[in-house]
Amino acid sequence: MGLILWIDQNTFATSLIERAFKTRSLPFYTVNTVEDFSYLVDDLNPVLIVLDDETFSKNPGAFLKQYQNSPKMQALPFILLEPKSDFSFIKNKIGEITRPLKPFELPEILAKIVSAS
Repeated sequence: MGLILWIDQNTFATSLIERAFKTRSLPFYTVNTVEDFSYLVDDLNPVLIVLDDETFSKNPGAFLKQYQNSPKMQALPFILLEPKSDFSFIKNKIGEITRPLKPFELPEILAKIVSAS
């Protein structure tokens, strides 16, 4: 699988997840806010975006604006982390995951969701 773009404000958890990916030499990049990140979609060419609901809820307008202005982002598959908000605008939602996360099992969990979609 290619690069995962993980959007989550919980830096402690994402650092563990990042370590799980990096120890297996799997491409992974994380941001902790939805403000001004859409350029990363163009620069990094992720194959999947994982979006945390709490992070999204901090500024849904900023996320929605970037999403609507990025055909590339709209084409990417999304997996939502603990979704509670209305994500009906996301065209390619392929799954959801809930906490507690098992960081070292996430690469397989995400690959399974992607392959099932």
